[in-house]
Amino acid sequence: MEAASGNSTSLVNFDPETEIYSGSFNTTLLDKFVHEGVFEVVDSDGDFTNLLMNHRDDFLSGFASGVNEAKLGRDQYYADYNANPFAFSVGYEHFLYMNKKPKKLEGYACHGF
Repeated sequence: MEAASGNSTSLVNFDPETEIYSGSFNTTLLDKFVHEGVFEVVDSDGDFTNLLMNHRDDFLSGFASGVNEAKLGRDQYYADYNANPFAFSVGYEHFLYMNKKPKKLEGYACHGF
């Protein structure tokens, strides 16, 4: 999931004061993350949803660790030793995806980097 701070044209925004993500989400992915305990839906009105990330600091730390291991060319072995194996794996896979076909990331903010 991608989010932009402030007034942007992104489908998803992040408010650093309330730590609420709001916007239109892929419902299949959102349901998966809610089921995994990553997100909690605050409210939903049709296509627009507000949600909180549970244990956000731990998730982002695990995500960044996964990114770092992938960047170093290592495998996902350390996911089992991370405080948040799910976040570690998501970060690891995210790094591989972003580097498969390099993209222009101007204005792109990724919490895991």
